[in-house]
Amino acid sequence: MSLIAEVKRRNVFRVGIAYAVIGWVLAQVAGFAAQTFGAPEWVMKMFVVFLLLGLPIALFFAWAFELTPEGLKREKDVDRSQSITRRTDRKLDRAIIGVLVVAVLLFTVERFLLRDEPVAAVAEAEGKRSIAVLPFANMSGDPDQDFFSDGITEEILNSLVRVEGLSVASRTSSFQFRDQSRGIPAIAEELQVLFVLEGSVRRSGNNVRITAQLIDAGNDRHLWSQTYDRSLTDIFAVQSEIANAITSSLEEALGLQGLAAVPTRTLTANMDAYDLYLKGRALFEHRTRPQDLVDAATYLERAVELDPGFGAAYEFLGAVYSIFPSWGIRDLDPQTYYDRAVTAVDRALAIEPQLAFVLAVKGNLVEPLEADRLLRESIDRDPRNPTTLHWYAQNLLYLGFFEEAATADRRCLDLDPMYANCLRYLSFSLAYMGEFEQSSAAANRWLTATVDEELSVGTVDALLFLATGQREAALLALHMIPVVDDAPMSEWLRAVDDPTADHSAGLATFEAWASGNGIDMRGWSDLLTVFGKYPDSRLDVFDEPWYWLPQFKAYRASPEFKRMAQASGYLQYWRTKGFPPQCRPLGDDDFHCD
Repeated sequence: MSLIAEVKRRNVFRVGIAYAVIGWVLAQVAGFAAQTFGAPEWVMKMFVVFLLLGLPIALFFAWAFELTPEGLKREKDVDRSQSITRRTDRKLDRAIIGVLVVAVLLFTVERFLLRDEPVAAVAEAEGKRSIAVLPFANMSGDPDQDFFSDGITEEILNSLVRVEGLSVASRTSSFQFRDQSRGIPAIAEELQVLFVLEGSVRRSGNNVRITAQLIDAGNDRHLWSQTYDRSLTDIFAVQSEIANAITSSLEEALGLQGLAAVPTRTLTANMDAYDLYLKGRALFEHRTRPQDLVDAATYLERAVELDPGFGAAYEFLGAVYSIFPSWGIRDLDPQTYYDRAVTAVDRALAIEPQLAFVLAVKGNLVEPLEADRLLRESIDRDPRNPTTLHWYAQNLLYLGFFEEAATADRRCLDLDPMYANCLRYLSFSLAYMGEFEQSSAAANRWLTATVDEELSVGTVDALLFLATGQREAALLALHMIPVVDDAPMSEWLRAVDDPTADHSAGLATFEAWASGNGIDMRGWSDLLTVFGKYPDSRLDVFDEPWYWLPQFKAYRASPEFKRMAQASGYLQYWRTKGFPPQCRPLGDDDFHCD
């Protein structure tokens, strides 16, 4: 008997077919279970590996053993005249047919009942037609090229943001999932989106290969994928091409009709300037220390030198200079940096008058009344920029409009649920409104969102925790402030607990500590005000809106507060737009705030 005939007689082929069909069914069931319970990707990968490893074992047993009425025996020990392989093969045939029927049913349900259900219906049920763009992986083998991959990702994201009817998760949310092992369904659930775009970038000299794939997160299946090999001279056309391919794929799935094509936005024709721009923008957006901003300014200055018509580079150069002083960069007078920022943003607007974010940057450099106008116009041009909404909320919060500030920060969080600063300032607004429970919840979300980052904590956070009855959290916050971690904070806490007592001795102790350690107390007005030493005139750039906390009621009734409101432009705003609920005018020249 030939080998093939013997393999057939021993039902090795049938066992192999049965194993493959049953394995496929098990894989479908396991995949559904893994998706339902949010299992990580490696679980399914290991399951498939075990299935593949089991195939040769099953074939070996089919060859070496035979199932008899007395049980499983080695094939060589079975009398050929007593062999029941013919009956076994019929049972295997029936089993294979039965499993195939199940497989066809599963395929039909998955293909026609589940996958062909209009995603638009799901989107409407959830009130969202949404996508997240995950950071494209840098496959160039050079970590210094991460900025380039991120730049590609952001430009595609910015193109999709302009598509009407499509909700796009913000950059700060989606970029938190760089290099994470969580599966796409889990990431999509956390970002509250239905679709996810991921990809990779491989750059070599003047050539680049971009691979992108669009995933239906609900069904964990690929809707579309494409690889683009291009030269860097048409990188902007490639970004637009990818964005248009995605919108075309989503148009039918999401029930979007007549979507306009995403136009190609060529930022610059100078690729060296574009590289410098991407490096500078990345450092600005990922800033964790003052040196990041210094380096960002250097890159962006070089970019505009290479291309004086590079509007986007001027836009971010202005953003960098506008926050130099608040990051403690005082090599020059703060006004000098503000002047540079104004020059940069004016140049950006002269080149591209329709830029939106640049107006928000300019709003950081002017008095509150003009800032309100610029921030509103920026939001009108781009209502989906969470940073602009947050800066608008900040302006309102400083002016005492807590409810409006909370609304703006909530809009920010609708766009970006993980935006840490929106959560932090929302907790301020809620506390100032007396909503201490909600304030604590927002603060806890802020702490959760920044669990892997170096927290930017101020004494205002400690005061907020004290106002909401969280003394331990307040003490922890104080210990997390590097400048004052060894200060005589016990004196400060005594002044907070009993504001009507005489704390002149505690103030002297505190000022002696600051002098002995070379600490510049500018920006720590809340520390000194607790002791009854009120700042005269406008606040420092480091200051946050501590003066609205319950602990500073006496300061709000003082002449110093009124001079601060006048010098900072608050009073002009109030007289033009109206006073906040806790303040009221007293004639033409005076006012009072509770």
